[in-house]
Amino acid sequence: MAGLVGGGLMIIAGILIKLFPPKSINSMYGYRTRRSMTDHILWNEANRYSASLMILSGLVIAGTGLLLRSNWIVFQLILLLAACVITFMLTEKRLKNMTQSQGGDICGRS
Repeated sequence: MAGLVGGGLMIIAGILIKLFPPKSINSMYGYRTRRSMTDHILWNEANRYSASLMILSGLVIAGTGLLLRSNWIVFQLILLLAACVITFMLTEKRLKNMTQSQGGDICGRS
């Protein structure tokens, strides 16, 4: 059950961010980290990319929840936590690579 709920919530969050992306950098809604909030291009990419990862990982967690049923709740919660950490790590890596490929400044300024 935890896998279905957690996975379902991740899917819903990802879909909401895909359908209604935050229009400007803010501290209320969207993928909010120090790096993502430094630049509008990074902000948009972070929200687009992390939403896709949330949908994908939500599907995996929900599928696992269906397979395991109500057993192994602790395992399902660990999966949910791992999915959140992996989403964060992959998104931050993508943003870091974007800034490094632009010489440290995403807008092309030196």
